[in-house]
Amino acid sequence: MPEKKNPSAVKIGQRIKQARKMAGFGTAALLLKKIPEWGAGRLGNYEAGISLPSPDDVKLIANVTGSSPCWIMFGIGPIRSTGRDIQAIRHQNFVYVYENAKTQPGEATNFLQAIGLSSKKASQYLSNPFLKIPDRIARCCEQLENKPKDWMDEQHVESDPVCAAFPEDMRRIMEIYSGLQPDKRGFFMKMAEIFVTSE
Repeated sequence: MPEKKNPSAVKIGQRIKQARKMAGFGTAALLLKKIPEWGAGRLGNYEAGISLPSPDDVKLIANVTGSSPCWIMFGIGPIRSTGRDIQAIRHQNFVYVYENAKTQPGEATNFLQAIGLSSKKASQYLSNPFLKIPDRIARCCEQLENKPKDWMDEQHVESDPVCAAFPEDMRRIMEIYSGLQPDKRGFFMKMAEIFVTSE
């Protein structure tokens, strides 16, 4: 009977493979040209979830692919080491709005129908952070969620696991700000600045 794979190793392996493809290395062999000291089996075992990479190996893969070591290891935070790219943000927000829809019976199906997606296509978007979410779907999600235009393209405290560590009052302020229309955001900031300048 074959030994069961470590679930964490499998998830890390999937992210390593995605990072490799995102960086333009279509095959493991192409990536290994950048890491000549590794044998083919090493990277193959990592991507297949057969073995768990060490922190040093994760850092090396991240450096070569331009990805965040934290994202590869834990699946949280920026996907790219240089910051949040718009696709990563859209993916995170899409997961957030879809999970919200699932909290009510039948709403997930209604949500997918409203944005014109099959459950199979939605699963592809949910499971692959690098599958491009087109503008049409992003704008539809905003309308259905009653969010300002371009909300799907911005980072939000309620949809980012990293922000869970922020103090509750800070998260609440960020949630209020992210839900405002652009013109009201300016007013909100002016009101906040009054408190700073009045001290």
